Amino acid sequence: MVARISTGANPRGAVYYNEEKVEKGEAERLALRNYAGIVIDPRQAGKQQVAYILEERAALNERVTKPTFHVSLSLALGEKPASDELLSLADMYMIGMGFGRQPYAVYQHFDTDHTHVHIVSVRVDEKGKRISDQFERQKSNRLRQQLEKDFGLVEAEKVGRKLGAPDLKPVQYGQGDLKQAVTNVVLTVLNDYRFSSMAQYNQLLGLYNVKAVEVPLEGKKPGLVYTVANEQERQGVGFKASSLRQQPTLDTVERRINSGKKAKGDGAPRMRKVLEGQLEGVTSWAQLHQRLERINVAIVPHQSQDGNLFGVSFIDEKQKAIYSGSELGKGLSAAALKNKLGDEFEAIPEPEISSGKNRAVSREFGPQANQTQPEAEPEQNASTVRDLLHAIGQGDDQHESEQELKKMTRKKGPRL
Repeated sequence: MVARISTGANPRGAVYYNEEKVEKGEAERLALRNYAGIVIDPRQAGKQQVAYILEERAALNERVTKPTFHVSLSLALGEKPASDELLSLADMYMIGMGFGRQPYAVYQHFDTDHTHVHIVSVRVDEKGKRISDQFERQKSNRLRQQLEKDFGLVEAEKVGRKLGAPDLKPVQYGQGDLKQAVTNVVLTVLNDYRFSSMAQYNQLLGLYNVKAVEVPLEGKKPGLVYTVANEQERQGVGFKASSLRQQPTLDTVERRINSGKKAKGDGAPRMRKVLEGQLEGVTSWAQLHQRLERINVAIVPHQSQDGNLFGVSFIDEKQKAIYSGSELGKGLSAAALKNKLGDEFEAIPEPEISSGKNRAVSREFGPQANQTQPEAEPEQNASTVRDLLHAIGQGDDQHESEQELKKMTRKKGPRL
């Protein structure tokens, strides 16, 4: 399973995105949780009502400039649990993330080959207090790993690349379904990786011979075309972004760039510390490459035609992010690394996105990342069940039987 979190200034936009999918027959609204005042069947509520409740909650704290909490949970290709189980998965995720008592809407989408749900909520609680996003992605990752076990889902680490995408290979002009191959690469990079510039987006695409090219449009914002590229040369016709699945347009890429800046900013100090530790005692480019390969970090060199190294980037496969050396500090810039390791960059195998090789991850990436979470204490399980009952509209005034509560805790309850 892959969990992706996005934020926004107004929850109405996220709600309408999902509701428009429903109107097109590409999604279904599964539930509205903690929607006070909605007395009809939640599936019959209008989209204006769905958005208004979230906006009303967000208005309790105007200092929260980006109150929208929008997450998608994507399962592996071939995994098709029933809608009620998907809803249980969504509820457990929201409880684990601290949103169990928040109003939220759950949607199942049918617009891709793999099963996925979207959840829209807000970061302001009933008292107007902001729900913190500190270490949110790390928390989500640990919760995702636990839910995979609880629900018997395919583990994301074992898939090794975007769930639902075919095994990626560099795109070759004139071989196979070119448009499908380009689409697979684009959506894998766009949906899975964090980048903070168009240049970094193209660096990731370039690993698979794909390039995004901005095309001027008279009187309009530039369009985006994806083409096959062999080194510096474009090959064949390009494909308009609007013609590809999920329409990875310039607006979409720019939104990912903006969200990537924040996510990478939060992760940069950790990444810098890890790389500085790996540099200790290293005397050659090859040695550095070997060390980083063991912790799932790839080096992407930027060289001129005469082989001169003028820049370097690092792809963190664990956190799915690309950093330029200069983003991490002067000590990790191309100039500093050349001074330490030599002017001539030694040829190393080009990295593959989520290649599946050397999947062991150093503990330096976070001591909690690979640790098995302990069993929840009875009081914690009881709290989880109370949150779940509250989420599905069965509060303290309704009492489930002892047998049903035990069943819910045993079968679905996450160990947080």
